[in-house]
Amino acid sequence: MKRQVEDNDFDVSLKKLNTDLKWKTKRKQELRNRIITDIDSLETKENSKNFFLSTRKKRKVIRSLSYTGIALLIGFGLFIGSAFISPAIAEVAAKIPYLNKIFHSEPINRTIWKELEERGYHLSGVGGNARYLHISIDGSEQYYQDVRDEVKEIAANILKEKDYDGYKIEVERHVNRVPSISERDQAISEALEESYNHLIELQFNVLAQGYSYSAPNSEKVIVHIDIPNTEKRIEELKNVVNECLKAKNIDSYSIKINKINLSQKEKEARWNEIFQVIIEGLTAKKEYKVTGFAYSFHPAPLQIIIKTSINASEKDADEKVRIIERTINEFLNSEEIQSKIGGDQYKIIIRGKDKQRIN
Repeated sequence: MKRQVEDNDFDVSLKKLNTDLKWKTKRKQELRNRIITDIDSLETKENSKNFFLSTRKKRKVIRSLSYTGIALLIGFGLFIGSAFISPAIAEVAAKIPYLNKIFHSEPINRTIWKELEERGYHLSGVGGNARYLHISIDGSEQYYQDVRDEVKEIAANILKEKDYDGYKIEVERHVNRVPSISERDQAISEALEESYNHLIELQFNVLAQGYSYSAPNSEKVIVHIDIPNTEKRIEELKNVVNECLKAKNIDSYSIKINKINLSQKEKEARWNEIFQVIIEGLTAKKEYKVTGFAYSFHPAPLQIIIKTSINASEKDADEKVRIIERTINEFLNSEEIQSKIGGDQYKIIIRGKDKQRIN
């Protein structure tokens, strides 16, 4: 059972933190005030438990944070980077699984984005993969040359504060490249937009729609349409698309209908946030030697695939594998994550440097 957090508990905790922590910079004081402000906000909005974060313009990621979780975040957020940690706080922190700490913090790319944006740098995006963190700068070539090293240093300091040593930072200039589009491609796009509008009017639930070419330099187009697997009016749907394409004189194409299981889709959506945490946590530290991540819901159970640079012949290979498994299992078996995945079964597959399974 989760212990309920009372107002008195917060008062006591905050007083203790005030005496235990040594604030050495203005930024740490601002962080403390910001967390207290968040708690006050939550007290006035009991039903609001979602924090909306983004790493690019118009992109949002939801991180749920329970009221109890805020209490953990207070301790976690306040002592990061401080010169002194009281034994009491250190003991509490030690009991929080590594990946759960990441789950209750914002993604690293968002942290870097916010810091750089607050300092006035012009950004296009912050992202990355298992090895690299990419920062894209908006502006002229001269502006890029002026700020590139500063941006890289700031990002490196943030990674150092979080004890992330697994990423290489790449700073690049964002160049707007408007792709050329042929008259035929323009006509196909217009036809599909018109067909989409007609299908919506006919109360079709079109989940996604697009097109591709069957092969490089081919004129044959494949129209892809995703619909719920409960939809029965397939021929009517195809007729609408055919009419719109023929009206634009498009004659070399085929239509591929993809039937989507919405309950399965909802299940996959629940796991997406969890996957992001696993990816960040395991790729951010060199000790895990993780080079990639994949997953598959088919066949069941869910397969969580961790790609590593571990050589199976290494003396401590088995121990490294056990550490990765334990880190993931601690996270997935925690009470808060179990409440999200609803007892979904999963299997962890760890692959070594030779791409063979080693667990």
